[in-house]
Amino acid sequence: MTVHVSYDGRSSSDRIIVDRSTGRSYAGQSADERDAQRRARLRAAGREIIGTQGYAASTIERICTTAKVSTRHFYQLYGTKEDAFIDVYDEITRESYDRVLASLAETAGGRLEDRIPAAMLAYLTPMVEDRRVARIAFVEIMGASPRIEKLRLEYRETLIALVDNEGTAAVKRGEIAPRDFRFAALALVGATTAIVYDWMLRRDRSSIQQLEKAIVDLAVDLLTH
Repeated sequence: MTVHVSYDGRSSSDRIIVDRSTGRSYAGQSADERDAQRRARLRAAGREIIGTQGYAASTIERICTTAKVSTRHFYQLYGTKEDAFIDVYDEITRESYDRVLASLAETAGGRLEDRIPAAMLAYLTPMVEDRRVARIAFVEIMGASPRIEKLRLEYRETLIALVDNEGTAAVKRGEIAPRDFRFAALALVGATTAIVYDWMLRRDRSSIQQLEKAIVDLAVDLLTH
């Protein structure tokens, strides 16, 4: 049987020879594992560059140089720079959504008014504490492309559905009065986006703690009062 090998562009001292017919590696890692590592490095580089210099200023070459990944391998994982940005944004939103779900699970059984602050902080704090993430999630995502805008709106719908489910359950428990939770969720998401966007652009911005308190108070008012 003929074995096809790949040297991965490395020096002879640390080449990893891979049997492409089976996907096995002869020196520790499979081709899929190396692709996963490259993708993780490219996502980290995209987060750094887009989060500090902006999407328009980023280039595939700059991302690849920062990630120490060749452009050839970039195009094996992504078709375009837009694809790489979507992967970065998807990672950020999945992380934030998972934190919110974990917070709601931890506070299950409590009153909605008491659970909202923890859930909002779970969503907001890691984003605003890392200015790169805040810039990507609240600034660079806006109007980047029609495809990216579609993704942003889909994520917004996921958040609206979560608010509607939690709010409807609280109404059934008799904690709060019925209301249009889609309207309230849209108001909250839109206000949060606008407030953080403005906060990111201002030089005389308030502290993270002040920002968080203002948004948490708004969330409690919109969803429970």
